[in-house]
Amino acid sequence: MPTNDALVNLAATLALGVEESIPIPVCGQLVITPLVDGGAEVVKTVSIYKIDKEDWRQPLIDYLEHGKLPSESRHKIEVQRRASLFLYYKGTWYRRSFLGPWLRCLDNEERKQVMEEAHAGVCGAHQSGPKLHDHVKRMGYYWPTMVRDCIEFARGCDACQLHANFIH
Repeated sequence: MPTNDALVNLAATLALGVEESIPIPVCGQLVITPLVDGGAEVVKTVSIYKIDKEDWRQPLIDYLEHGKLPSESRHKIEVQRRASLFLYYKGTWYRRSFLGPWLRCLDNEERKQVMEEAHAGVCGAHQSGPKLHDHVKRMGYYWPTMVRDCIEFARGCDACQLHANFIH
């Protein structure tokens, strides 16, 4: 992790114009200039947002977009095998399903929102985990750990535990 002096030196050496911004990756972190409202005064600042985990789609993106494969032979074969199931179209990743339609690939934040809406939203019926998984899949979404995440989400629902015939 860079020290505060290194960050100060980095910020001091960035001489950008008023409308310029440059994203700079630094050891798993991304340096981004903040967005400023139209009426606010423009201030030369640098914000750092830590990237917690690598997205599950990143090895596929690297392979399909840039032709880069992971260094381990086992992961190389897995990425090459799985790549034929995915499609990148207009900035969105899709996965071919067994029944034909393309499923939109979600990241961590999006999948939590989708599970909440499918489980307890307007059309949600507080289904169990496997039923929630089927519902999310029929809605047209995909991520690798769908079944496990849906089961854990349904088990963690307080309303389901409170109103069930017996406490699970």
